[in-house]
Amino acid sequence: MTDRAHTTRTAATPAPGLAPTSATHPPEPLGEALKRLARGTPTALDGLLHDVESHVTIDGTLVTAHCHCLKLDGNGRPRIEDLVKVIAEHVLDYAIPRSLIREADEEYQRSRSSQKLVRLVDEAKSLFTDIEQSGEGGELLLFVLAEKILRLPQLICKMSLKTNTKMHFHGADGLHAGVDPSTGKLLLYWGESKIYGDVTGAVRECLASIRPMLAEYSPGQRDFQLLQRHADLDDPALEAAIKKHLDRDADEFNSLEFRGLCLVGFDCDAYPTGPSTTQLATMAKQIAATLPTWRGHVKRRIAEEKLDAFAMHFLFVPFPSAEGFRQLMRDKLGVAKQQTSASPAPVPAAVPNASTVRPVVAPAKRGRTRPASPTPVAGLTKTNTLGVKKPKGNASGAT
Repeated sequence: MTDRAHTTRTAATPAPGLAPTSATHPPEPLGEALKRLARGTPTALDGLLHDVESHVTIDGTLVTAHCHCLKLDGNGRPRIEDLVKVIAEHVLDYAIPRSLIREADEEYQRSRSSQKLVRLVDEAKSLFTDIEQSGEGGELLLFVLAEKILRLPQLICKMSLKTNTKMHFHGADGLHAGVDPSTGKLLLYWGESKIYGDVTGAVRECLASIRPMLAEYSPGQRDFQLLQRHADLDDPALEAAIKKHLDRDADEFNSLEFRGLCLVGFDCDAYPTGPSTTQLATMAKQIAATLPTWRGHVKRRIAEEKLDAFAMHFLFVPFPSAEGFRQLMRDKLGVAKQQTSASPAPVPAAVPNASTVRPVVAPAKRGRTRPASPTPVAGLTKTNTLGVKKPKGNASGAT
């Protein structure tokens, strides 16, 4: 998809193409092949998400901003549970390589048994971590929006390469691709998602995380190697064309451009908290009024992280509760909550004549005991040193 931010670039060069399928068939342009690879349709989420804004260039940057808010049902309730359900239905596409999905589908076509497809779904769900503050729900949401709305297909299923489900995979949250028709360059999008309680923190951490992938040589090398070795597009000609651009010794590498693909989810109190008479247009107008502030956060952080030379898509997704989205996603994926309570005290060894042993009682402290300060957790409601919750943020998402 072409960003309006890049319409002033140098003279266009022909987009690269794939090898012809036969002597009588011309090669398919690489850009068209990648669009075809993207799964789903741009209208698939129309019943759940409202485009508050789309493809808006942030002044003074190469960033294209988008904002998608939840739609309301007939009783004025935000459709967060329905969105989570639909997003979770994409675990197979997100976590399992395309060739394995095709093989399972072929088995279904041959035997009319969906056993292998169901097995792959179970495998995909098992790859998600049970870490309490996991951001994998945000990564899955980023994948869905990238493929369906931006038409940028995922090049590698990093989830399938995990060797320990107790950990997140390292590096980018996703690797997607497109072609800029105005320059003919292959665009490699490094994805990063952050689901936080406030928009300021989400923007800050998102851009801080993606900066090394774009601006430094070494941090993204492992992802680059994985992409060279494990890209699975289930299309040998397309894979070969992509890998030519990933070869640092090839001239095609000079036509590879790194870009960012960022998503931030955060608390927003523009949503009604239950059944209401709130109208979507009224709510969206309230959210739109805060968008200049949100874009301002991005502009400042782009300058501070020295990312001015990199183009990127930046997606804002305000939620009634960022933590609520996270927990709903965990429940829908069937991920058991990590044990948060303290481990039980070990049973002491037997003591001879225990009934005669007088217990040692620590002397009581005088004065009033001050409660311990809670440890702040990213994505949760902030607390002060006395454990009293601060007021929830306004429509800007800031606390």
